[in-house]
Amino acid sequence: MTATAELAELHGVQTSYEGGDGTTHRADEDVLVAILQALGAPVTSPAHAAAALAAHREEEARRHLQPILVHRVGTAAPTTLTGRVHPRQVWCTIELEDGQIRRQSLTGCITGMSAGAGQQATYLFALEPDHRQPLPPGYHRVFVEWPGELVTALLIVAPTCPPPSRGWGVFLPLHAVRTDQDWGVGSYTDMATLGRWIGELGGSMVGALPLYPAFLDPPADPSPYLPVSRLAYNEIFVDPTTLPELARSAEARQRVASDEFRRRLSSVHHAALVDYEEVARLRRHVLAPMADALLDGDSSRRDEFCSFTEQHPELLAYARFRADRDGGTSTVRYHLYAQWVAAQQLSTAASAIPLYADLPIGVHPDGFDPLWAPHVFVAGVHGGAPPDLFFEGGQDWSFPPLHPERVREEGYRYFIDTLRRAFRHASYLRIDHVMGLQRLYWIPEGFDARHGAYVSYRADELFALVSLEASRAGTVVVGEDLGTVPARVRTRMADDHMLRSWVLQFESTPQDPLPDPPASALASWGTHDLARFGAYFWGTDIDENEGEGRVSTAEATVQRQKREHWRTAILDATGAAEDAGDPADAALRGCLAHLAESAADLVLVDLEELWGEREPQNRPGTGTGASNWRRRASHTLAEAREDAGTTRFLQRLNGLRHADAPTDQVAVLP
Repeated sequence: MTATAELAELHGVQTSYEGGDGTTHRADEDVLVAILQALGAPVTSPAHAAAALAAHREEEARRHLQPILVHRVGTAAPTTLTGRVHPRQVWCTIELEDGQIRRQSLTGCITGMSAGAGQQATYLFALEPDHRQPLPPGYHRVFVEWPGELVTALLIVAPTCPPPSRGWGVFLPLHAVRTDQDWGVGSYTDMATLGRWIGELGGSMVGALPLYPAFLDPPADPSPYLPVSRLAYNEIFVDPTTLPELARSAEARQRVASDEFRRRLSSVHHAALVDYEEVARLRRHVLAPMADALLDGDSSRRDEFCSFTEQHPELLAYARFRADRDGGTSTVRYHLYAQWVAAQQLSTAASAIPLYADLPIGVHPDGFDPLWAPHVFVAGVHGGAPPDLFFEGGQDWSFPPLHPERVREEGYRYFIDTLRRAFRHASYLRIDHVMGLQRLYWIPEGFDARHGAYVSYRADELFALVSLEASRAGTVVVGEDLGTVPARVRTRMADDHMLRSWVLQFESTPQDPLPDPPASALASWGTHDLARFGAYFWGTDIDENEGEGRVSTAEATVQRQKREHWRTAILDATGAAEDAGDPADAALRGCLAHLAESAADLVLVDLEELWGEREPQNRPGTGTGASNWRRRASHTLAEAREDAGTTRFLQRLNGLRHADAPTDQVAVLP
């Protein structure tokens, strides 16, 4: 192994990985050097690697205790201490989160030791030597002291994630929600309305795309997976009509009543795609004077607003960031007011039905978070994915990754704040690209996605943080583990009672068209990135890929033949071949019925599938142009609720979820 490769491994940079095709791919040396530089290693070429390697080893030899310690509730994993000291001289003090102090001698809790170089020794000791005094879940401080030395660490004591109850829910992106009175995009109020309807049918959750702010000034970048911040709220979904400040602001009411405003509002209301730029202007046009009306006088709501601001300094900083970026076209008070009412209305929606939220893996490179916590983000590299069967050139997601060591040194403060924001209004949380808690593919700037390397994170620490915060919030966690994922990631997920993502579109084959999903999983037909059922059933996704040049004519021909075999198999398996109506619709409902009767803990139904929608919300790899993240639903909420076929199907789905029917029984529903 070269010095560069060895230095990379010590910094958690993997010099090779196994692709989805089973082939081992090795990182180029210049890629390793670029990533090491981004991590802060003193190398500009392979010639510097040997000296940097020696310096790194010397630094590690001086470390007596890791800055982060993890203790799992109900386990007895030991902690490691290294030093030139006799255990009789060492005392360990644990300062619990509630202020209690526990102090013990190292001799009373040693579980093993080994001799090192010189007088160095490594001791294994138990932080919980007496099982009658278990450590409570939480964040505690550990102090280890001996003559002339004191070292400290953050101790994370984590339980497992909360278990789910057997249930089902629906998915509908909030931007796509339509009503008779909407302002060109769905609102948090509409989410509450949808939730109450689904709750009446027996549903246990409503899911949407991530609800974080985006850059919406022309040209808008509405991707929910590249948010401006993972600490803030998306004000585009605020419903001004339900806020008391509208009645207090004559200026806001005059603006809403003006002919020009009504004309512009009618245009965005009837559009098939969300005009984010115009919708954002209309929202701001009304919310800005409403913010002034609140803050220019005394009231109990003003007091609530001021209290909210004091409790969330990150949102005050965010509001200043957005105002500065706007170049004086808006004020800090407007942005802060928008954050406050967005949080209020999202809370109201969460009280109508449990919400299934979504936590993106990264943030926009020009966003707020890298400025709020610059020390934990890595400049000069992007997160992404290596080449695979779907993306031959790999994927560059453009976001700056977190630094594996600096996040530890600051006690994971930013990551914890991100989790708390995500869990705050969620009863269920999907963690996007959950493999990123263990390793993430880094692409140095100046290289394409074919030339990168995986960088490891402290998975035991990150999974413990997710479990602890989920437990405190009472939130069920679903990990997005689709694609090629190391087995140890799924093992950790299972150990932490984290649900898997199971997608029938990936699993269904002509030989086994209706495979059974596992128990500890959220099961669905597809995802927002995949072809709709109708498009997949008839193969129009293949036609599109051929037309766009993503597959050759020869490849498309082979795919159509395979799809024809699958279509025949799925029609037979669901009994849809005998349906007198639309065979695609009958097959879809048979597939969903199969999922409903399965052992999966949760089943998620895309509402738009029930209406026969064939256009996806996103076409991966095509950027934010066209209709990505903009397409609105073809039905309003009222039309959906009045549609007897949709309502009957969801009622039957609820019955299948909670019936004691055999799991191999398949019912074709009307």
